[in-house]
Amino acid sequence: MSAALNAETTLARRLRLSVIGAVAVLIAILIAWRALNGLSTGDVILIVVLTLPFGFAIPRLMAGNRRAYAWMTLAVTPFLVVAITEAVANPSTRLWSGSCLTMAFGLFVLLIAYLRVTRGAVPEQP
Repeated sequence: MSAALNAETTLARRLRLSVIGAVAVLIAILIAWRALNGLSTGDVILIVVLTLPFGFAIPRLMAGNRRAYAWMTLAVTPFLVVAITEAVANPSTRLWSGSCLTMAFGLFVLLIAYLRVTRGAVPEQP
């Protein structure tokens, strides 16, 4: 039983680090995409609005707070919407929007995987 619990902890730790890495890559893709032709005020506002929830969540994600992982699934949704919209509306940015869409979907899957792995864990302190 101890080995199974230890394996779950190792898997949860790996997923936690993967989520943090995926957040960093997603933010980097967004900044590179929007800065490709120079940053406008609208681009800066878009970057700030999309990444603001990540700024609040990173400390909680690093601590393994399950609620942060749950609401982060909702914070990824705007990335999906912007990437899909840009892929349809602007064919010249399909590479960047496709990269953003793939990474956002991958982050979403990692968040759900972490929640599934840690489902039976000890309850959190409020």
